[in-house]
Amino acid sequence: MDALITLNFSNYSENIVDILKIFQQIGWDIYNAQGKVEYLSIGDDEYNWLCEKISIDKLFNVISRKMDKKEQIGVNLFYNNGVEGISFLANSTEQIMLSISINRKIIKGKYTDMVWYLENIIYKFFSIDARLLSYKVEEYED
Repeated sequence: MDALITLNFSNYSENIVDILKIFQQIGWDIYNAQGKVEYLSIGDDEYNWLCEKISIDKLFNVISRKMDKKEQIGVNLFYNNGVEGISFLANSTEQIMLSISINRKIIKGKYTDMVWYLENIIYKFFSIDARLLSYKVEEYED
């Protein structure tokens, strides 16, 4: 199963760093359980994820430079220091794709627990009045 959430935050900001800060505000962290950041480096166009200990300021600098170069931004986010994660992928704030692939919460043995993701992403945006223009939730069977 592949599960995706597509977000449009273009009414909120044109800066992807601003959107990542909102994710942090609602409980999604950039650090994995080992205290490392998983991200796409400058110049990467083949999804070769780096996993290293870097500061949030260094990550935001990398993202800003990637935005200037119009490169794909990629950062894995983890919920409340847990194992559940999402891959945040974006070229702009108009189309942010969240790939639900890291220790995906499932129900009935194989289906994505979309209610959990709605409650811990979309509904939390609403609760802090983040101006989310649109969202789409999808699941595809292999």
